[in-house]
Amino acid sequence: MGDFFISAEDLSNHLATAKPVRIFDVRRPPAIEPDSRFLPGSRWRNHVEAIDWADGLSRDNLIVLNCMHGHNVSQIATALLREAGYNARALTGGVDGWIEAGLPTVGQSRMCPVAATPSTWVTHLNPRVDGVACSWLITRIIDPDAVFHFAEAEWIIDIAEELSGVAFDTPGAVIEHDGDLCSFDTLMREFDLNDPVLAQLAAIVHSADTHKHDLAPEAAGLASIMRGNSILGKTDHDVMQLGFPVYDALYARLKLSRDESHRPATDDGLRGNSNGK
Repeated sequence: MGDFFISAEDLSNHLATAKPVRIFDVRRPPAIEPDSRFLPGSRWRNHVEAIDWADGLSRDNLIVLNCMHGHNVSQIATALLREAGYNARALTGGVDGWIEAGLPTVGQSRMCPVAATPSTWVTHLNPRVDGVACSWLITRIIDPDAVFHFAEAEWIIDIAEELSGVAFDTPGAVIEHDGDLCSFDTLMREFDLNDPVLAQLAAIVHSADTHKHDLAPEAAGLASIMRGNSILGKTDHDVMQLGFPVYDALYARLKLSRDESHRPATDDGLRGNSNGK
């Protein structure tokens, strides 16, 4: 099969690195229902229009196409893109195979359905730990094409409504602090993110954002770095972009630690050989 396909395991490992990858869900619209699940960072596209919507994407970066089962729909889109010179692959087993492998998925939200058009998000000026974490989660997991705007707190809700966008990390928004939950937590809840690694990251974000640094050993360092980024960044978008690699690194480290803890020990790792060596 060559490199036409990519397995769920290989794609999952790829997503935990800094290597660029775009994932497009090309299921036919009738196959997508309100309770359908999506791969992290995927956006819906029409499979027969692949050449049109791929215009502007890098031909060097990996592009992964998934449909329901990994059969003809994603393979048609993959073939079209490969013929045009793109580094495209079809996901083996499609969404069903990804779910069967126990890998994390994203649910649909009434606020930001998985669609072809970029979503719009509005938050407060001077984002720090929670605000940057939410922006990272949106961009990496929910919508890689998301557009962000920053505004004074009293105008965030109004601006979001006028732009048909989503307000977050501000009082009165759906995505805000809720009891013991920070905005990162409520964002995960809204999109029903079932990634255990994200749950671990959420605990670090919560600890750093609420200044309860005893809850996670990484919290004090994360808070300090985000404070430093707010000094280095000339604009709020700069601060956001400076913070993304920090969360990428934390996610990668947490995923590696989790993968290693779930990896069966080999016989050699458990005991010596029969000669006692």
